Amino acid sequence: MSDNKTQFSPKKLENFKSIIDKEINIIDEELSKLKEERAIQKEKRANTNVAFNQSSKHFQQQAKNKQLISRLQRKSRELHSALERIEDKTYGICERTGELIREERLEAKPTARFDILKK
Repeated sequence: MSDNKTQFSPKKLENFKSIIDKEINIIDEELSKLKEERAIQKEKRANTNVAFNQSSKHFQQQAKNKQLISRLQRKSRELHSALERIEDKTYGICERTGELIREERLEAKPTARFDILKK
């Protein structure tokens, strides 16, 4: 990869697309499990008479799950945005410098929009 290139080859873009697709599948599975677990917990809570202490623990866990779901949804949006950049052939181009982001960075963080070593 030379410095004067302004986009990755179609083969490299396809490799990055594969990495992103795998991450999306993992996140979708996790989201599905968490949402299913949340529904089960909600139903259990509605059908039982629990003490305040148990109720408090339930709401703490519910808040943690809600935060986790929110983080996973944000990560999913970032990954889908990266897929759009692949389709637009702008994936891997630093939004600050207009140069290609290092492949190692994109492999570690496929949603990267900036190359942190270049300024």
